[in-house]
Amino acid sequence: MHVGRGTDMRGLGRTALVAAVLVATVVPLSGPARAQACAPGSDFNGDGCGDLIVADPDATVDGKARAGRVNVVYGGENAARALLTQGMTGVGDTAETDDRFGAVVRAAQINDDAYADLVVAVPSESVGSADDAGVVHVIFGSVAGLGGGKSGIVLRQGAFGVPGVPEAGDRFGASIAVNTTDLDGAGLPAPAIAYGAPGEDLGSVPDAGAAGLVAFDVSTGDVTLARDLTQDSPGISGKAERGDRFGAAVEVFQGPGGFGCSASTAQGYTIVVGVPGEDLDGVQDGGMVHIARGLATDTPLSQDTAGVDGVAETGDQFGASLALTSFCEHDGPSHVKLVVGVPHEDIGAAADAGAVHLFATDDDELPLPQRWSVNQETASVAGAAEAGDRFGTTLALGGPWRDGLGEPVVVGVPGEDVDSSTDAGFIQVFGDGTTAPGNGDVGVAQSDLGDPAQAGDQFGAALAARYQALFVAAPDDVTYSTGVVHVIGWDAVFGGGADTVIAPGVDGVPSGAARFGAALAA
Repeated sequence: MHVGRGTDMRGLGRTALVAAVLVATVVPLSGPARAQACAPGSDFNGDGCGDLIVADPDATVDGKARAGRVNVVYGGENAARALLTQGMTGVGDTAETDDRFGAVVRAAQINDDAYADLVVAVPSESVGSADDAGVVHVIFGSVAGLGGGKSGIVLRQGAFGVPGVPEAGDRFGASIAVNTTDLDGAGLPAPAIAYGAPGEDLGSVPDAGAAGLVAFDVSTGDVTLARDLTQDSPGISGKAERGDRFGAAVEVFQGPGGFGCSASTAQGYTIVVGVPGEDLDGVQDGGMVHIARGLATDTPLSQDTAGVDGVAETGDQFGASLALTSFCEHDGPSHVKLVVGVPHEDIGAAADAGAVHLFATDDDELPLPQRWSVNQETASVAGAAEAGDRFGTTLALGGPWRDGLGEPVVVGVPGEDVDSSTDAGFIQVFGDGTTAPGNGDVGVAQSDLGDPAQAGDQFGAALAARYQALFVAAPDDVTYSTGVVHVIGWDAVFGGGADTVIAPGVDGVPSGAARFGAALAA
């Protein structure tokens, strides 16, 4: 249970981020919010300022409950807000009840222009008569913002060469990732989207799951390749079994190493697939992760793998969440960091307390060696492991280097009780460069930011990180009633100070939200 940070308590000088609907009045920012508004990041309108995506998949659109919408908070002095829904200009399909557009969002660079693009998953989308078959939207950036330029693409099974056919419950897009490998100044990473369809049935095996990769022509943004992957694919270990949910989480990177990590067809890509429902030697839902180089050569990871802490236990669900960054030296090796969440790990008698493993290599090692593992009973780590904390439900990588500690590894603990407030939520920040994760551990609750931590807030249910700031959502926040996003400068994360909030119905931000911040991209 988190009980505050003593002298590190924060609540000093908070400022609401002002925004407005892009097609309506643009409300200029002022004061501290203006100072934070323009910083590098995903730039969807090419003005040089990083923008923020706040998804609300449970929002009502034109009377259609849970059709879902995506909020775009543009950076810059005249920051504006746009609302994206299915069927609007530049966005395919139509808004329908229970679609939940925006269940997963990722910023991307699909074509080589001055504008970032957005990938939006809709795993609950019905395709024909197949309920919850799922689709994935690619929405292109432009000088007018997202959707103002090139027409969007709607990916699904059976379209654009994506293998398979839409079937009820496939949940295509339940997880998505984009290739963001840093190529050491050798150009943009090869554009690709990894996807998971954990509800895919394979023959008579229900919910065995599938994953895959869609690659694009960097000059046009057109699809050039679509490949899928299952546990029945050649070169992939294990076998497809009922309830495996292969593809419940995915990541993708370009490499391993050498000559700028060039990518040609599926070669040059490595896809990481979480399989939280995998049974290991009779241990139900112990979970595992597959690392598939070229979508062909598999290296599995689990808590039964040599060098990995812990042991596979019933219901752990190792691989339920993933986060990854990759850097490729020109003519040299890849540097890869992979964080694996085990949110249902039991710690002692505390069921579903949760744990996290960091795997990292600077020289193309596969399997990726474990650098450390952590839970809330690890030495010097804030809080205590308690039933239902779900430490590791969400993960993020990125931010400024801290001497002796490295870059931040951010762990969401949305089930953390704060004082007497059940499931108020909490985040913890570790350093990826240390062998003892408790060194430099920082824990933050909403009560450290000047807001009350209330039962059911689920602070930390969604995360996004960039060098200047950490974005933390509480989509069930009681104070703001329909959700809130905290924008926290790293100085404030590590040392205390002011944060900025983005909330529906505040300072020009449109109301009508349901679970504002259920997913984030920055």
